[in-house]
Amino acid sequence: MALNFQIGEISRFFDIPASTLRYWEDKGVLHPEKGMENCYREYTIEDLMTISDVIFYKNLGLQLKEIREMDGSSPEQHGMLFAEKLSELERQQELLARRIEKLRRHIQAVKTLTDLREHPYQETDIDTDCVVSFDLIERDKLRQYIENPYLYSRVQHTQTLPQERRGLTVSAEMCSSFPESSILWQKRSTRYVTFLMKEEVTAGFPNDLAEHLAHIQESHCTGSIISRFLLCAQENGKIYDFYKTFVEILPDSMK
Repeated sequence: MALNFQIGEISRFFDIPASTLRYWEDKGVLHPEKGMENCYREYTIEDLMTISDVIFYKNLGLQLKEIREMDGSSPEQHGMLFAEKLSELERQQELLARRIEKLRRHIQAVKTLTDLREHPYQETDIDTDCVVSFDLIERDKLRQYIENPYLYSRVQHTQTLPQERRGLTVSAEMCSSFPESSILWQKRSTRYVTFLMKEEVTAGFPNDLAEHLAHIQESHCTGSIISRFLLCAQENGKIYDFYKTFVEILPDSMK
């Protein structure tokens, strides 16, 4: 005797709403029989297999229309469809990987901000090799900035502090591909003191760079100043841009 199941039983078995099963039927991927006496849907073992296949293919990202047409497709057409879905998933995977990396960068920026607050004026090497000029109308550099805002940097020098130039950090290998005129700064020293600089996002953009610099100059002769963007956030009711600032320490003989 053939086993028949009611829609409620199928719904509970597969943990699928009965409305979904009816929708699949409307779209032509399910074909349950109707009872002779009460016209209730009756699902057979074959219908259970069909439902299992629909769930499998939907989990692969196929649409109901594609699933419905599979029975009439050749093996070659099956292969083309699956290859297309694989390419689509690989594109999504690449996009997801980039989003994950961006989130990791932001989490690291927050951690760096916290570390600089807790341990200011640590002597260290700088974490970049070169800064090149950046103009918003330069499409390629703008794309780099959009992809990674943490590349944004500011270049100053102790002797000409008000003269500030802004650019993007690049690797030593990439630096050689830029014309000399666009290079704002290149690494020539390994001794730097770091601290957290904050700049209020308001008229005049006041910051606390001079205060930090005066503290460092009590014991060091200073040169270049590189400020790398961390994040923009609120503090005590005001909005600030926060930077990890590196101050170059010159040899004592240059005092």
